[in-house]
Amino acid sequence: MSITGNEIKIIQSLSGHRSDVTSCDFASDYTLVTGSSDKTIRLWEWVRGSGYVERSYSPLRGHKYQVTCVRISPQGAMLASASVDGTAILWNLHSGIKIYTMVQVNGDAIRVCRFAPDSSILVTAGDNGAVCVWDLVHRSLIRTIVEHEGTTTSLTFTPDSQYLISACSLEVLKIWYVQDLVDTTSDSSCCPVAKCENAHDLGVVCAEISKKITTDDDPLIKRYTMATSGNSNEIKIWTITSKSTPKHKNTINEVAVEYCDSFDGHNSSVTCIRYTNSGAYLVSSSLDKLVKIWDEEGNCVATLRGHTRYVNCVAVSKDCLLAASGSTGSNDKLILVWDLTGNLTTESELVKPLRLSFNSVGTIPEFQLMRNAESNDNEVKLLEKIDDVSEGAINCCAFNNSGILATGSGDKLVRLFRVVEENNNVEELNYSPLEGHTYPVNYVEFSRDGSKLASCSLDGGTNIWNSETGEKIASLPENSLSLKVCRFSPDGNFLITAGDDEKATIWDSEFKPIATLEGHLDAVTSASFTPDGAIIATTSFNADFRLWKNDSYESITVKEDAHDYGIQSCDFSQNLEPVPNNIVDVQSYLLGTCGNDGFVKLWRISLPKKSDELEFDEIEIKVWRVLRGHGGNVICVRFSPNVSEIICSTATDRQARIWSVYSAECLYVLDHDSIVTACAFSSDCSLVATGCIDKTLWLWKMPQQLVFRTIVATKIQCRTKALIDWSTSDVIKWLKNMDLGDVVENAQNTSLDGQKILTLSEEQICSGLELSEEQAQRLSRELRWLKQDELQISQTKNCEIPHEFLCPITHEIMREPVTCSDGFTYEKNAICEWFMSGKYSSPLTNEILTNTEYTYNHELRNSIHSFLEQDD
Repeated sequence: MSITGNEIKIIQSLSGHRSDVTSCDFASDYTLVTGSSDKTIRLWEWVRGSGYVERSYSPLRGHKYQVTCVRISPQGAMLASASVDGTAILWNLHSGIKIYTMVQVNGDAIRVCRFAPDSSILVTAGDNGAVCVWDLVHRSLIRTIVEHEGTTTSLTFTPDSQYLISACSLEVLKIWYVQDLVDTTSDSSCCPVAKCENAHDLGVVCAEISKKITTDDDPLIKRYTMATSGNSNEIKIWTITSKSTPKHKNTINEVAVEYCDSFDGHNSSVTCIRYTNSGAYLVSSSLDKLVKIWDEEGNCVATLRGHTRYVNCVAVSKDCLLAASGSTGSNDKLILVWDLTGNLTTESELVKPLRLSFNSVGTIPEFQLMRNAESNDNEVKLLEKIDDVSEGAINCCAFNNSGILATGSGDKLVRLFRVVEENNNVEELNYSPLEGHTYPVNYVEFSRDGSKLASCSLDGGTNIWNSETGEKIASLPENSLSLKVCRFSPDGNFLITAGDDEKATIWDSEFKPIATLEGHLDAVTSASFTPDGAIIATTSFNADFRLWKNDSYESITVKEDAHDYGIQSCDFSQNLEPVPNNIVDVQSYLLGTCGNDGFVKLWRISLPKKSDELEFDEIEIKVWRVLRGHGGNVICVRFSPNVSEIICSTATDRQARIWSVYSAECLYVLDHDSIVTACAFSSDCSLVATGCIDKTLWLWKMPQQLVFRTIVATKIQCRTKALIDWSTSDVIKWLKNMDLGDVVENAQNTSLDGQKILTLSEEQICSGLELSEEQAQRLSRELRWLKQDELQISQTKNCEIPHEFLCPITHEIMREPVTCSDGFTYEKNAICEWFMSGKYSSPLTNEILTNTEYTYNHELRNSIHSFLEQDD
């Protein structure tokens, strides 16, 4: 839409703040958020017939001093606020519930906060110049950059989430490659990829980047348009040019920033600037009490007069219908809402009710966004403590994917239990206990499919059981000394056993020995396979751990002195991408170890993905996290299944602890009556079992929110990876998501990657893949849309959009529609952000979701594509 000054009018004046209005922002559903020096955040919603009305749970109170910045997340589920009190608070926008509080380095004042467009991170900065990068999925601080010498006054992202720009009071602009900021595998300091000094006389106040990206004829070159304002009266326009050069292991990005133009018109400092969603206009506010609107050529198309005091902030709705501005001073403190079309009144219906299709049987609930909070019950609950479950200490325990719990104990027996879902009672199975060992059972483990159970004992023997019948499948030849561990490979084709003879033995699927791993100088205490089964780790009382290749069984590295006084247990994270890594040809694993020094250590292990012969110097092992809190020897450590968001440890201090892997925070302490020897997670992470030396078995129920967070985390790996950095495996994953599985084999054979997708035409790609005509048509269409997504090209239509094409959360046309367990379809990023905000109910029915799974709605996506490609 075009804007002319003659049409614009004030549609409403909002009062409520008792001091200066410092910041404002719009959500896609027209929700308006304002922050003030009165320490509060107010939320306003549009009600037909009344205009903006303050929500029932407004104002939000959580800051001790003035609020300096408010920002709504890209999909509208969360709100971030920053304050002089040195904290930034993450809120659920639809309920007003506080999600998380972030404290700036040294507690210094925060002046600005900004979400990445892909919702993966929040960045905060302020008086001490430090820029803090927060992981929103795991709610943890992942990096602090101390580069600016002055106050960091502004932050802005490129629309593809590839670059962050920071600006400070000493006239300096710095550009950061976001992948470097989130790459926690690097211990080196992060450096800007470009910078500009003397950007504005007297310092930069605000910076903003247009959502429009241009490429000219070279797909490896992107140009972004940035506007900056300062304590002078001019607005400067800059072009940021990014050139990507593919290299063997990663992509080299050359970035340059170039001054282009100045917009002159204000008579005093320009306090805030915002681009409209299309990038066609720039809106600015100033200490001269005016709001101005500029077109791309620098023409001032409108000057908005209405404030009687300085204007501190301005915001524009996504569809450019409304603008809001906030001011300061004892006689104002107002938020003015501007109609940019000249056609609106308080009677206008801005948020249209959606006529939604529900796939389940029953009546259609009335559309409403979730406003009440989810259960605040966020504690671990003890479901049952079973005394004297055995006649000896509980040495080990394990769950299978059918909910069967196995224990091994000092009375030589293996016992099997089932947890009844209805009442969470623990019932021993009728074919339990399993007899077959002559001395205490040291370890039990199920195969990944849950069909087999392995147990090993002080007697040196290992038994394989049918977990459904209790029948003994095999007895492995006895070792001369005690066995301490027996573990299946992820595919169930291999079993490793190890113990006091300082060796580990590999057994095939028929339980015949095929290799012996030798090299430890003391008893082998534990072992674990990587989630892809490629590497084996073994640990020793001698305080070292060794890594072995699972095909050649050669030792590839040794980490000595990993724990003082010896290692007790180890476990690999089941997440194949546990730590963000921007090096394409390097595979990272996360290994947890614990020992007699009282610590749990998480080790980042990196090695080349495709290398038949690994050299010792090619393997990097570094401590990534150290979990401190236990007051005694740590005996057992276990990652949660699948995404491995949390980890459990047990110790001689009579405690089990639940830790966040990514923040290293101890989430829960589970107290027991005696030494805790073992722990295990259920397959859905809803239960934790712990065993003790006093013969007791404890069953704990995990908080539903933590369970859902763990499940959701596997879906919200939402760091935007540049298309040029896509590997062939990334392309294959995308093809499967887009229902193009029949093309996968061709793509694999031709090593189709992001660089080829960017530099070759759709016709060249389809021809090279030797596809049928029907396959080529479908792939060409998806490739065209993929490239448009890479450039953040928005699709608009002048005609009315069918209601089923709009996301119920964002009210915008969907690009990746997915259907959830409530039967409704949402934009994928919107429902993921909904979960990130702590909401695990349906956005439309208020009912708690049965699960957080979603499936791509390909039929609807194709309909949307066809609609958008039609001529108006």
